[in-house]
Amino acid sequence: MRYHTKEYYTLMMAQGAADLYEPIIDKEYTDEDIEDLYQQAMDRYIEDEREDYDAPPVLILDDGDPDSGLLDLSIDAALAYENREPFDEEQSRADFEELYRDNLEEPDEDLPDWVREAVDKRILAMYFMPEKIYRKLAAEDEANEEKFDAMDDEADEKLEELLESLPEDYQDFIDILEDLEDLYVTDAEITDDEIRLTLSGWDDEGDEEEKLLVFSNPEIIENDGVEAKSWEDEDGDTESDCELLYSELYMEDGRPEVHMLFDNNGLKYLTFRCGEALAFCGLGTLEGHITIS
Repeated sequence: MRYHTKEYYTLMMAQGAADLYEPIIDKEYTDEDIEDLYQQAMDRYIEDEREDYDAPPVLILDDGDPDSGLLDLSIDAALAYENREPFDEEQSRADFEELYRDNLEEPDEDLPDWVREAVDKRILAMYFMPEKIYRKLAAEDEANEEKFDAMDDEADEKLEELLESLPEDYQDFIDILEDLEDLYVTDAEITDDEIRLTLSGWDDEGDEEEKLLVFSNPEIIENDGVEAKSWEDEDGDTESDCELLYSELYMEDGRPEVHMLFDNNGLKYLTFRCGEALAFCGLGTLEGHITIS
């Protein structure tokens, strides 16, 4: 990758890392102190949930369409609000406990290592942070934001110039690759003879669909060990430990060169050249399957 690099993605995900946290007094926190913080965080969570639950429905009128049915909708919303069940504080308490447990099991990956090493994970799981650590992280956030903005502006400019310089077939190919970004990769078969990526996405109706991207006779330039494991969650939806984040396309030695960045138990690159120029490889789609020679 030349622009949407590992550094670029890491900086993007680190944006506003301190925003979710509340600074607390700098001191050594005992178990009893942490229990007090836990109760404080739970009480605040419950009150926030109660406030949201008790907030009346907001109606946005569409002046351009008097027949839009918004009046009927507003009446139904008002009636539902007036006849709602009492706020379930016990459910809100259980939700907080589950959130806390989840945060302990899977700490915030967007926090720098130095923060996670310096602060008790129980404190971070409640979205608290000692003030000195918080201020240092906020300053780092600001520096990271400036650096990311510069990289993002350069990426937009250079990739736009590249797009305009490529033949039309290549521009169509870029559109295909961009449509696949942020999809789960449920299977990845990468050999010298073929790269076969199976991806899970959604159609216009919100139904899950599978897409297959195949490159024949690739010349693999870089592979950080991209693999994929997938499973179904409790709702029957597909999940995976591999996600296609970005793709870039270049013309090198008369052949398309594909650069890919994956989130796959860490950030990983896959870079390769296609077997032939796109003009001779029958770029097309068939029932969601895309084959590139």
